[in-house]
Amino acid sequence: MIFRYPSYYDKFHCIADKCEDTCCAGWEIDIDDESYEFYMKVGGEFGERLKNSIKEYESDEEDVYEQHGFILKEKKRCPFLDENNLCDLYRELGEEALCDVCTDTPRNYFEYGGERELSLSASCPEAARLIYAESDCTIFVEKEIDEELDFEETEEEKELALKIKEARGHAIKILQCRERPVGERAADFLRFAEKVQEELNGTPFSQTEGEETPYHMFLKRMVTLTALESISEEWEDWLKLLNETFVERGNHAEFYSSSHLRLKEEIVRQEREFEYEHLLVYYAFLFLPRSVDDYDFLGKAKLVIFSYLVIRDMDAAWFCRHGAYDKKIRENVARIYAKEIEHSQNNMEILADDFLFEDSYETGNLMGALLP
Repeated sequence: MIFRYPSYYDKFHCIADKCEDTCCAGWEIDIDDESYEFYMKVGGEFGERLKNSIKEYESDEEDVYEQHGFILKEKKRCPFLDENNLCDLYRELGEEALCDVCTDTPRNYFEYGGERELSLSASCPEAARLIYAESDCTIFVEKEIDEELDFEETEEEKELALKIKEARGHAIKILQCRERPVGERAADFLRFAEKVQEELNGTPFSQTEGEETPYHMFLKRMVTLTALESISEEWEDWLKLLNETFVERGNHAEFYSSSHLRLKEEIVRQEREFEYEHLLVYYAFLFLPRSVDDYDFLGKAKLVIFSYLVIRDMDAAWFCRHGAYDKKIRENVARIYAKEIEHSQNNMEILADDFLFEDSYETGNLMGALLP
């Protein structure tokens, strides 16, 4: 089969205790059945610790893909994560004893159309550094590997997968067209996503003109964001900063607009507009193929644009407060947002519902927010 991934993946390696964050805190850690059976056979004192650290999920518990998971400690830390953010399980039993989710993270795998794709999650600081390191356009590597999918696809599923893959490829070309500003490319990307959705639906749908101002769209995003499940205290701090910067002061709309203008001027001065392109391409590569499951290509495209707008708001709030905007802030903001959105099925479902049913997230309004 074809194995596809961004070229920077070849440079990735975990930096373990040197990392400023950890993959092992903030969310449920599921245990695949094979690993669970192995853990149950581990003897001695460590085996007892293992058994006492595992829970069986309730049948109606949400966001569960396996039958078992680890019993998390304070601040949702894995019970085997020590004070130096190193793994006791790895130390005691070796890398081969890690369950699938621990082995894979921060890698995201997705298989469709007889192919496998991999992306690195920006929730990992080291991955975020790689995603935004180079100014050149992101390149995707394709390799033939001697494996096959462990599930069968119908001809209809294969045909849909091909359409989605080709549409995603064209969408990324739009986002990487550097003859135009990033905001205009993002708007073109949304227009193209509408056309793809019409083709998938088999019928046109009514186009809407934007009625919301960019600031009202920001307020709508804030309502959406505060309804999400909170993954970390860092996320709560950023929501507070956004609120203090753009909500709790006078001349809201004017100040919001001028803050984004100053940020844009600073980004142009530093010749770093390519980072927003990388951000959009990263999420287009990650999210758009998921439409093979629900035929909602436009909804996934809206999530790409929503992510860009929220991260741009976070950047503007930081720049307004501190008067500085460097590489470290870019990586940190992208990491915190990715951790909040990508790793919570609840949050993804909330966003999908809002994009589908809330008038504020019609494409016309989103385009208006992109082109203030």
